[in-house]
Amino acid sequence: MNAHRTESPLNILVAEDDPIDRKLLRLAVGEDGVRAKLFIVNDGEEVIQYLKGAGGYGDRLNFPFPDVLILDLKMDHLDGFDVLKWLRRHPACSGVPAVMLSGSGLDEDVEQAYRLGANSYFRKPNSVSDLTKLLRTVAEYWRLTEKPRPVSRCP
Repeated sequence: MNAHRTESPLNILVAEDDPIDRKLLRLAVGEDGVRAKLFIVNDGEEVIQYLKGAGGYGDRLNFPFPDVLILDLKMDHLDGFDVLKWLRRHPACSGVPAVMLSGSGLDEDVEQAYRLGANSYFRKPNSVSDLTKLLRTVAEYWRLTEKPRPVSRCP
């Protein structure tokens, strides 16, 4: 296991279009025990720009390549499914774990997400406390797993 991964906070790129959910995510990560840095974008188009290091995301000191993606399912422009399709079509980036975090618990959405390559799927919790527990678990799990060597940007 890479020692620097266990020591430093995980860089998590989150695609979330709802301002209230973005605020809740920031609150949850600010709680004790969540060793992660969140980088939040509004939609799937911004996820792809971030991964490519395009536009305002070229400075990898301020916008480091993510260790994990957390994707909302229902977003304007490109949704979580669209991002999964794009991600899995780009071999240099296909090793980035993609976690779905959605208000939808519909069986067809869950099945579609896994079919498209999601690594896990969670329903959005109803409280900051439960969201904190979920983010702590996700961060610790992905911190401890062996992953392909990180890239700095997707082509």
